[in-house]
Amino acid sequence: MVKILDSDHWIAFLRGTLSLDQFDKEETLAITSISVAELSHGAYKSIRVNENLTRLDILLSIVDILPFDEWAARRFGLVKAELEQAGTPLTDLDLQIACIAITRDAILVTHNSGHLQNVSGLLLEDWL
Repeated sequence: MVKILDSDHWIAFLRGTLSLDQFDKEETLAITSISVAELSHGAYKSIRVNENLTRLDILLSIVDILPFDEWAARRFGLVKAELEQAGTPLTDLDLQIACIAITRDAILVTHNSGHLQNVSGLLLEDWL
């Protein structure tokens, strides 16, 4: 099983407030290209740019990076329309991450599960 950690969990890991001891070593931990963008943005606007970019580089060298591909993009269009019709829209970045998880049959590990619970087919966990 693949577990995709959302940006909030990777930030907690990088800050040392989240241990990855709780995940099963048989599972694969991954990050989305969307979260890479969010973490890069955070590093560039931080006071310690080089230190944070180095820590991000190390992280990215040990986890799988999952892209927002054609299948995720197609699912995004469907789910966005469904959520808009239901009156429960999400930000595009959150929805892109969710659709990557759905199309990969992966679990999304996030502390933002409240607003993601309306996404059909999305499996959620929270380690924070």
